[in-house]
Amino acid sequence: MHLKTLLPTEVVVDEEISRIRFEAKDGSRTFLPRHIDFITAIAPGIVSFNPIKNGVEQEEVFMACDEGILVKEGPMVYLSVRRAVMNKSLDFLVKSISEEFKKAEEERKTSHAALARLEVNLTQGLMRLNSKR
Repeated sequence: MHLKTLLPTEVVVDEEISRIRFEAKDGSRTFLPRHIDFITAIAPGIVSFNPIKNGVEQEEVFMACDEGILVKEGPMVYLSVRRAVMNKSLDFLVKSISEEFKKAEEERKTSHAALARLEVNLTQGLMRLNSKR
């Protein structure tokens, strides 16, 4: 199988694998090379896979992923997510996830506050325009 992990700005993984494990919205799944074609929504969590280098299965690699979509079509597995952090150490990923996802949550809160301010200013401006008529 060939795994291609896509973020909005880059390709994180593009390599041969022997197996992939992930959390779907409806439970845990494992795909092997002869698995049927499949499409599923990915839940935020850990995706693991075993790369193949020169025909030899390598040590398991872990990737923390945000929600996204996984498509298995023939020998190809496409994983499209908003964010992903890859490492062989689960401890590192746990720390990275908490830092990365906290940062993203703070950015989301900041952007929502800015949008709310814009909305209020727009509404006040429209009300002033309407009252001048």
